[in-house]
Amino acid sequence: GLASASIGALLEARGLRVHRAIIHAHSVHSHDACDGNPYVDGGVNEPCLQSFRRSVCADKIDVVFLTEHSGHMSEGSFERVMQVRPGDEPLMEDGALVGYRIACADGHRTMLLPGAENGLMPLGLRRHPEPVEGSLDRAYDATDLAALQRFRAAGALVAIPHVEQMSLAWLRERQPDVVEIYNVHANIDPRIALVHLGYNPGPALVDLLRFRSLPGVDPDMAFLTFFQESGNDLQKWATLLAEGSHIPGIAASDAHENAIPAVLPDGERGDSYRRVFRWFSNELLVRGELTRASAMDALREGRVFVAFEAFGTPAGFSFTARAGATVSDIGARVTLASAPALEVVAPAVNELRAELPRPTVRVRILRAERDGRWTEVAAGDARASFTPTQTGAYRAEVRITPAHLRPYLPELERLVREVPWVYSSAIYVE
Repeated sequence: GLASASIGALLEARGLRVHRAIIHAHSVHSHDACDGNPYVDGGVNEPCLQSFRRSVCADKIDVVFLTEHSGHMSEGSFERVMQVRPGDEPLMEDGALVGYRIACADGHRTMLLPGAENGLMPLGLRRHPEPVEGSLDRAYDATDLAALQRFRAAGALVAIPHVEQMSLAWLRERQPDVVEIYNVHANIDPRIALVHLGYNPGPALVDLLRFRSLPGVDPDMAFLTFFQESGNDLQKWATLLAEGSHIPGIAASDAHENAIPAVLPDGERGDSYRRVFRWFSNELLVRGELTRASAMDALREGRVFVAFEAFGTPAGFSFTARAGATVSDIGARVTLASAPALEVVAPAVNELRAELPRPTVRVRILRAERDGRWTEVAAGDARASFTPTQTGAYRAEVRITPAHLRPYLPELERLVREVPWVYSSAIYVE
C-alpha cells in the first residue's frame, strides 16, 4: 500500500487498505496496440505482451482493469482475452475464469480483470455481453442504454472513456458508474488536445525530443513536458455531481505502446508500459483482502483517488468526513444534519532523499457546481477542514510544485510548475 504509517493505521482501523490500480489499459487484444501489431503470425505479439507483464511487476501495480477494443476482444472465447501464462493464478467464479493474478519474481502479485473500451468502457467483465443480432462486435460497440444493461448483466461497472469528447446530455442520459477525469492520450494526441482541451501539444512534443539528447535528464520525467489537466472533463464531472449523480472520477493510462516509439536514454520507448503505469495510478481504498469483488466494490462506491506519481508517490493522503465519533471515507454519503467536518491531510513525497530541494504542497476542498465550476471552500498547506452549510458533492485536491525534480531535469528546469498531485473522488453531503 501507499499510505504512511499514521494514515495507514487509521485506514486499517476502519478496515481499509490502499491499493494501486491502473484503469484503462490495452494489451494484445486491441487492434492499435503494440504499434498496430498486437498479433504476429497468427499468435499474440509476445514481446509486447511480456513488456506489459513486466511493467505491472516493476511498478508494483495491485490491480489492472484491462480495456480492449472490440475487434480482437470479440474474436473467440472470453478466456482467450486474458492470455493466462504458466505460473499465473486463475480467478474463478462459478466455474468460469473472471481474471487472474501474475505472480511477480519479488513476491508481488498483480490482479488483472478483463474489460473493453469502445464508446463505453465496461470494467471487470465476468463474460462477454449478450450479442446484438448475433454479433459480439455490435454488443461491444453499442452505446445506447441497453448496452449499459448488457455490460452490467455481464458483471461490469460501466465507465465513460474520453469524457472530453462526450456531450453533457449524452453523459447525463447514461448515468455511468465511473467517468474519466484525466486521460494521458488526450494530452499527446493533437486531434484531441487542440479540439477538446484547447491545448497545442506541439511544443511539448519538441521538449519530449530533448529527452533523447540532453545528458542527465530522467526519461520518466518526460511526463512533465505534456501533462495538462483536463478542464473539460472536470467541468462535466462537476455538473453531473452537482445534479445529484454519485460517480467516481478516475485517471486513464490508456497505454498501448503505440504513441511514442522513440527510444529514450534508458533504452525504453517513450510510452513503454512501465513508464506510463509509473506516471499515475488510481488508489483504491479496499475493504478487507484485495479480491475481484473488493476491488469492484471500492470502485463502485467511489473509494478512489488519483495519484500523479510522476511527481512523487504521495504517502499519507487522507480525505474524510467526521461527524461525532463517526469517520467516513471518500465516496461516502453523510447528512448535513450531522454537521460533518470535511478534512484533507496533505501527503508527503514517499522516501524523499534528504539532499533534494523540498516541494511545495497545498490542499484544497472543492464543491461541485451545476455550471461546471469547482468552488474552493477551504485551502491550506498541511491540511484543511470545512464544515459544509449546504448539501453537495465535495472533493479534495492536492497540488504540488515538484522542486525536488529539478536535479533530474538539467536544462529543462522550466518544466517544474504547480501541478495537481492528487484528485479525490467526492464525499456527498445530503
